[in-house]
Amino acid sequence: MVASGAHTEHPDYQKWVPRLEQPHGRHRKVWEWCFILNALERHGVLAPGKRALGFGVGTEAVVPLLASYGVSVTATDQSVEQAGAWATVGQHAAAIDALRRPNICPDEQFDQRVSFRSVDMREIPIDLNGFDATWSSCCFEHLGSKKAGFDFVMNSLRTLKPGAVAVHTTEYDYTSGRRPLLETGSVEAGDYCCFFRRQEIEELVNRIRSEGYRVDIDLSVGRRHAFDRHLDRPPYVGDPHIRLAVHDRAVTSVGLVIQTNP
Repeated sequence: MVASGAHTEHPDYQKWVPRLEQPHGRHRKVWEWCFILNALERHGVLAPGKRALGFGVGTEAVVPLLASYGVSVTATDQSVEQAGAWATVGQHAAAIDALRRPNICPDEQFDQRVSFRSVDMREIPIDLNGFDATWSSCCFEHLGSKKAGFDFVMNSLRTLKPGAVAVHTTEYDYTSGRRPLLETGSVEAGDYCCFFRRQEIEELVNRIRSEGYRVDIDLSVGRRHAFDRHLDRPPYVGDPHIRLAVHDRAVTSVGLVIQTNP
């Protein structure tokens, strides 16, 4: 599914915004979190006894919100040494306390249900397995190359038990025309980003299906809502920020829901 302003008006979307302690839902990052939560709820993950694994969680409120439903959460992020620029802009978690939101999940419940560890998404530890769900919110485009990002998605599926679900969002370049894949920044500086086009997402989906997994994806780009026609431009105002201009491209978020076989 591609982020659209129309989604922000849906009741299933609006119910998550206050639970995430967001002032409004007119931002694509909030869209990603709501997309993830809707998918996890639809697949029965938001229940006591379930186990979920989050990659590159930063300081996102998805972690304590899942814990508030009784889910046991293993939250991961890259080490401070690897974080580069992300460690300076409030989007990186170095320890579990960065994820606390007492208004979402009381500290006592949080401590019982949430654990944290540093993990390189390019080398997922083998002991991370048997989860009911895994997720990442706009992370795998930062791993240094298209291949590294796609390899992560495939490897993340190996952390799941049969009948489980993975939900991943990423950057989506929906600019028309035959323009090359846009890559910005560098791994060394910690600000690399790859903006996947339709052909890259379709390539990933084909790879997922070729290994026997089921995947839900809709690359229809809505253009009727006012937020869809508005491109936030540097310096980004952030309201609305469903779609934005990056160099000469029109960019938003896209989400994939992947299921393992029962």
